[in-house]
Amino acid sequence: MLSFRQATINDIDSIITIEEQSFAAGIKEAREVFLERIRVFPAGFLLLETKESDSPIGYICSELWPGEHELQLNNLTLGHSIQKVHHPQGQKLYISSMGVLPEFRGRGYGELLLNQLIAVITRDYPQVKSVVLIVSENWLAARKTYQKLGFQEIGLIPAFFQPVDTPSEQGIIMRKKIS
Repeated sequence: MLSFRQATINDIDSIITIEEQSFAAGIKEAREVFLERIRVFPAGFLLLETKESDSPIGYICSELWPGEHELQLNNLTLGHSIQKVHHPQGQKLYISSMGVLPEFRGRGYGELLLNQLIAVITRDYPQVKSVVLIVSENWLAARKTYQKLGFQEIGLIPAFFQPVDTPSEQGIIMRKKIS
């Protein structure tokens, strides 16, 4: 049995465990970044739980950005401050990060997290017109999932992901319009 709930400050250790196991050094977000995201937009930070585990097995966090104008590349950085970009009346939902513990991957849980977040946000924030995310050019399974869900590639950010001791990776900006 799966369940979703909003993250709280008390969940930070579980979130960091998922982050540590999901991303390489140089790509991981800091504890302070997640704490700020929970404080600023708790509705946009969901956890996935299952009876198979005593702690959350996945998370997804997001922000609302103003307008439907072109994306500002300076806002599309790892570790950026949500306080500087989040607007409660924003029309664009930006998925800032998502992770699932390795032993639970391949079961469609990432897709469930994304769909649940989009459903909750578009219900509670009906002004949202699109969902945007960034994925590494090397994360083929994630890209395939996003395309299956209706996301389209709309841009590239050279060297967006910079894992330690390996070559940098292009970030692919993907967007799904909400009808």
